[in-house]
Amino acid sequence: MRRAAFRVALLCACAAGSPAATPADAEGYRIGVIHIERILRDSPPARAALERIEQEFKSRDAELATRELAQRNALAQYEKDKARLAEPEREARERDADAQGRELVRLRQQLAEDVRARQFEELDRLKERLDQVLTRLAHDRGYDLILQNALWVGKSVDITDEVIKALAP
Repeated sequence: MRRAAFRVALLCACAAGSPAATPADAEGYRIGVIHIERILRDSPPARAALERIEQEFKSRDAELATRELAQRNALAQYEKDKARLAEPEREARERDADAQGRELVRLRQQLAEDVRARQFEELDRLKERLDQVLTRLAHDRGYDLILQNALWVGKSVDITDEVIKALAP
């Protein structure tokens, strides 16, 4: 009991006598918070990267969509013809349709992987640019700390719009 009372008294004395523990010191720091999702959605470099990726893969996606449509049409025609076909012909067309279906799935997956790889490349470029902008902003505006994606952010510390403007070419 006596030991607990001593600890409480010691903690109170330390807290009262410690100037580092007062909230007034926290007011001397300049803190900024950014929302990465908004930067990735709204900044000109992020939108330009998205446009580049879309243009780069547009033709492959269109070609794949054309092939998928052709396969659906072939399957529909097969369903109409199936009753009139001989067993060997029916089996051959089913195998062919299965092989084409697997190939289309493989091509669609490959396209998705290639798009993801390009997105990561563009994201790395944007991250490098964002790091430069944040460093310059911190030095120019005197920020002691810049955080990202805080749970709650007051308007006075949200610098996302400022960062989006600074990212513009």
